[in-house]
Amino acid sequence: MRFFWTGDIKNFKPIYVAVLLFTAFIFLFWIGNFVYFGIKFEYSVEKIQNYFWGEPDFPIEISTAQVLEEAHINLFVVGLLFLCVCALVIYSSIAVRFKFILTLGFAISGFLYAMSDFIIILLGRRYAVLKIFVFLFFQAMIFLSLLVVWFKNFGRQKNNKISKFLAVLIFIFAIFNLVFTGLNFALFADKIGFAVSDVFDYYLGNSEKFLKPKSIAGLVEIAYFHFLPMALYLTALVHFVYIVNDKFNIALTVLLFVSALLDNLGGLLILQFGRAFAIVKLFSFFVFQFLLLFSSVILIYKLSVFKFNFPNRGRI
Repeated sequence: MRFFWTGDIKNFKPIYVAVLLFTAFIFLFWIGNFVYFGIKFEYSVEKIQNYFWGEPDFPIEISTAQVLEEAHINLFVVGLLFLCVCALVIYSSIAVRFKFILTLGFAISGFLYAMSDFIIILLGRRYAVLKIFVFLFFQAMIFLSLLVVWFKNFGRQKNNKISKFLAVLIFIFAIFNLVFTGLNFALFADKIGFAVSDVFDYYLGNSEKFLKPKSIAGLVEIAYFHFLPMALYLTALVHFVYIVNDKFNIALTVLLFVSALLDNLGGLLILQFGRAFAIVKLFSFFVFQFLLLFSSVILIYKLSVFKFNFPNRGRI
């Protein structure tokens, strides 16, 4: 992370090349977004309406669980993309006001994109066109940010201005994390439930509720798929907390990773060792979500108190 703090990327040629190649991959991701959106919705308001509410002859509304899961995944991707791209944008040579507008536009468009399914369902069928508008708005922010990174020089700039922008990035990420945690609670409540009986019914099955038991293969796939994203996300989060906070950092880091591990493996433990581990799954989930919320509260409070300055910036 050192070059993000100094902004002196061009003097480190391997890093400079890596950053350019990284943005090339982001550009491919940007193109892929258009391809995927076209395949899924064909840029058609009617297709979007059918996706959410079904065809007129067979009206079947999309499930809450699916909407929550889409928002959960999209917000995670948007959050990390926002951090990576905007951390490069703020070291470009464009005007300070334009940096702020671009950073804020990226955050707002990304958030609206991640939550667009909720917005459309709340407003109704007539507003399905917003899905296309929000999608194009977010893609425009990504492309504009890439253009700035590619064509505006990097270099050392005044530390106080850069520090403020980095603080803004972290503050916005903390807000994203609050919403992300809220989505986790909503998704857990909708798919599983907060009672111990709900947890072991979800994993072990219940014929009276027409619930099939989960398979080992399915749970292993879910668990291993989450390990890498969890590690990246938590490392970014605790790294930010460490910048602004002096107390309990090691304890917070260990508890976050341990609770995330138990939450991730909870379903497998229930399937292999019985119902008693439903309590472990439920407890680890609540601890993990509480620590995520607590981390965001620390970041928002500390950055507000310090007026978007980093009291411990010299340690990084």
